[in-house]
Amino acid sequence: MSIIPMRFMTVKSIIYLVILLFAFQWNVRAERISSGDEKNDWTVILSNPRPDQQLGYETISDFESLTIPIKRAGKLILLDALADSVSGSLILDSGASGLVLNSIYFRDGRPKNGYQTGGITGRVEQLSQKKIKSLQFDEVFFENIQADLADLGHLEAARQTKIIGFFGLSMFRGFEVVLNLQQNLIELHRLDASGNRLRPHPIVKPDLELPMYNYNEVYFIEGRISNKRYTFCLDTGAEVNVLHNYLPDKIMKTITITKRSTLHGSGQRSTEVFFGVMNDFKVGDISLNGMQTIVTNLNAMNDAFGVSVDGMLGCAFFEQGIFHFNLKKRQLGIYFHKNETP
Repeated sequence: MSIIPMRFMTVKSIIYLVILLFAFQWNVRAERISSGDEKNDWTVILSNPRPDQQLGYETISDFESLTIPIKRAGKLILLDALADSVSGSLILDSGASGLVLNSIYFRDGRPKNGYQTGGITGRVEQLSQKKIKSLQFDEVFFENIQADLADLGHLEAARQTKIIGFFGLSMFRGFEVVLNLQQNLIELHRLDASGNRLRPHPIVKPDLELPMYNYNEVYFIEGRISNKRYTFCLDTGAEVNVLHNYLPDKIMKTITITKRSTLHGSGQRSTEVFFGVMNDFKVGDISLNGMQTIVTNLNAMNDAFGVSVDGMLGCAFFEQGIFHFNLKKRQLGIYFHKNETP
């Protein structure tokens, strides 16, 4: 299924998406998916677009370009941060539309009526929200941020590190974001109104440039499996890729299944998960084979997004090269590591 840019959607389709989003607001769930080997367990953070969440926050940083070191916990991408007086790690989660804080450290949140949380298993909890005065990492400063609250204690336990929350690319909407997992760094380059760097310098043309489709500050690209076009969410909060198990049998046959497991949620809810390797995946004309993936049902996530998502491209994808996210031009540039290209 290919992506339909919003400008081509009918009024009826837009109304239907709005009804879906307001009828059942699905926000965040960090799922730890057991592979049978605790050292190789994977985490997938799921969150729906929240167009109202970040209205009103202020960015007060004045740099033109900045390089920020990152850390890894498993394959999760962490930045040292200070939120009000609480220090710890924030996860960079491009599949989220704003800021989510760990309710273990941020209390006194007010209930968000009509909003709930969930994940792959479909488990549901009440959502709460809190406004913080300041957020800082490195030389990046924000003020007056409305954040959702979620209990991330199980994620901290799994990765043995203090995690105070996670945030989406929307908080960098005025920048070009360069993600380099090989060197463990992020670069921020401030953009002008046309989406060009304020401090331009000659750069080599990327190996691949793709349009990104923005739906409520979450970004999607088109990928191909067995030469069929599908819609993928760009999700740095997922340690591996995720594929919807409703894809045709022809597509599933391109996946080498290595293991199966059952992911248990709260109560009696559970879902079947398959572990495997992708063998026939392309972005543009570039083949990327051998990436780890899980295969599971994404119906709940699709209902939450209000758009049909065939899969998620996680850190297994972002480790293939250096990624340039131009959020104003909605363009993704990729410099593939030479030993990763065909």
